[in-house]
Amino acid sequence: MFKKITFISGLLVLLCSCSSEINNPTTILSGSITNPTEKLLLITGSDTFRDTIRVDDSGNFKDTLNLLPGSYLLSYGKLFWRSYLENGYNVQIAFDSKDFSKTINYTGAGGNENNYIFHKLSRQRQAMNIRQQAMKNINDSSLALLNTQKEALLTYLNEYPSLDPAFKELEQKNINYGYMSDLKRLEKSDTLNLVTGLRNELKKLNHTLNYNHGMDYLFSGSYKRIIEDYYRTNARQTAKTSNLDYDIAFLKEISRIKNDTIRNSLAYNHAKYGITYTKDLDTFYSLFLKTSTDTKHNEEISGSYKVLKKVAKGSPSPDFKAYENYNGGNTSLKDLAGAYLFIDVWATWCGPCRKEIPYLKELESRYHGRNIKFVSISIDKQKDREKWKQMIEDKQLGGVQLLADKDWESSFVKEYLIKGIPRFIILDPQGNIIDYNAPTPSSGELETIFNEFDL
Repeated sequence: MFKKITFISGLLVLLCSCSSEINNPTTILSGSITNPTEKLLLITGSDTFRDTIRVDDSGNFKDTLNLLPGSYLLSYGKLFWRSYLENGYNVQIAFDSKDFSKTINYTGAGGNENNYIFHKLSRQRQAMNIRQQAMKNINDSSLALLNTQKEALLTYLNEYPSLDPAFKELEQKNINYGYMSDLKRLEKSDTLNLVTGLRNELKKLNHTLNYNHGMDYLFSGSYKRIIEDYYRTNARQTAKTSNLDYDIAFLKEISRIKNDTIRNSLAYNHAKYGITYTKDLDTFYSLFLKTSTDTKHNEEISGSYKVLKKVAKGSPSPDFKAYENYNGGNTSLKDLAGAYLFIDVWATWCGPCRKEIPYLKELESRYHGRNIKFVSISIDKQKDREKWKQMIEDKQLGGVQLLADKDWESSFVKEYLIKGIPRFIILDPQGNIIDYNAPTPSSGELETIFNEFDL
């Protein structure tokens, strides 16, 4: 097995069950692929789980895994699909890579449940136009359309042969959570008048909803979204009434969750990126540790905290050396000493980065001739350097335009723990950090900050 394999999932679907074979502490996943094209089958789950399984030249694979019950995304080349896995399953998968959807078949313990999942999702895709109609035109018929779709799924579930009773019970709830999730989306999108039927139905469903079902959270993507939306809504309200930053308010809200599975998952998924953006690192970190009881999660976030403490205000900035300069030659951080630096870490493929360009150009024009340099560091891959040059030319970008040496793996990027772009950094003339997570040009906040400097 190969650890720490990263890949991007493209499907948002839900599946799950509960173990009926408690004597087997592991999951056995095996299978055969006709017309094999790849050497690895990728598997990823919620939060931190990543793994790969070797596929031999004949298309055969087998691995033994220790898994939480839940939905796992499998990827083979350009094929992506969902499977429900739990310890106690011994699942065999067979398919032809040239005709995947018509040939995939599961056998063994857990096979029947996974065949149901695959065919249910196919039925949902075929009926997508009904759901889209209900979500687009909000009226008295929307509730009926969504309810019809829900009942059709429940009927299909009840007609599917020989499903494990525990799986069936969870899937019934999953279908209802999907229905409820759609109603909540309708509630948000209707800015005028929520029709009476929808309002009454949501009131009834909200009254019966339990926010502490850990197995439902692992099983149902819809339940997970409902739970997360509930606590995020509460956090936004808390932030307003308590004068707290939202990221801190969210941790305070979820710290009260009784179920460890839900609380730990929400805390981790909030913190793995949120800790890199918070304005109050120590409070954020302290609250996270009080909220999370997951050792693996805590070790990762503690590592992030230690990295970010090194780039606190007043600390010397991490260095970069010999970055390619669009105007020719190479530039290092020391070459820019003596002026304030406003550093933009960006990439040509980043939409939010491109949206900041007009505001950045305006800001640069306003402070032209002052003791501040505007430095843009692209983390485009070296093979895309011509795209980088072309965008600089097309957008008529000014300032100091640099190309990082190893994109996301550049030491400058890693030492600042940059996990999302654009990221803006302000340094003083001595190269010390003023703000490692500065406001965006579009925020309108930078002029006030810059006017405090001796420019």
